[in-house]
Amino acid sequence: MAPKGPIADPLEASSYFHPSGGAIYAPLREKVVAQATAMGYDVPTMTEHGVVWADDQDPFGHVGGATYIHLLFKCNFRLFESFAKTLKHKYEGLFRATEVGVLTKTYSTDLKRQVTYPDCLLIAPRITEVKPDRYFCITSIWSYRQQAIVAETSGYVVFFDFRIGKVANLLDYGDVYADLYADLVERSKISTTLHEKWVQDNPKLARKNQGPKL
Repeated sequence: MAPKGPIADPLEASSYFHPSGGAIYAPLREKVVAQATAMGYDVPTMTEHGVVWADDQDPFGHVGGATYIHLLFKCNFRLFESFAKTLKHKYEGLFRATEVGVLTKTYSTDLKRQVTYPDCLLIAPRITEVKPDRYFCITSIWSYRQQAIVAETSGYVVFFDFRIGKVANLLDYGDVYADLYADLVERSKISTTLHEKWVQDNPKLARKNQGPKL
């Protein structure tokens, strides 16, 4: 169960920084990760971030908007890294932006709930649609203390051939690039199936994750 109100011991409240992850956060972490997994988010690329009092908060004492964008890219870079297994020798060209790589074309972030220090956040992506030259993704951020999604970003990434300065159709490039397209399509199908089932089975939680009306 999430702690009710402030945690009495400040050191325990920030124990998510400890190598053990903090005993008080263990059940919170387990519950959020289980929910994100059931919702179809990509488990291998999930990312955790402990809120830093001096770095992450704005002058009003809340996690600032720029922090959410930083966490979005932190997690999605791990999603790019997951392409290495399929791209094999071509991954270096993606990573160095010297061959076919990736460009974040557009994104929109919905800040659903205020987050304050101390807290620990889970960031996780799920691929919602795949086309030969791009994929669409939703990246959500959960608060362990609140046990809810506090921010959500939707957008898409294009594949781009940096050698010629044009969008790249993975199927036209064939070989491992066609394999990457097929892998992303499969990941998207699995994610969508899990997400739709979770929403159907958990209508109240699904509404809770939408956040308050503003």
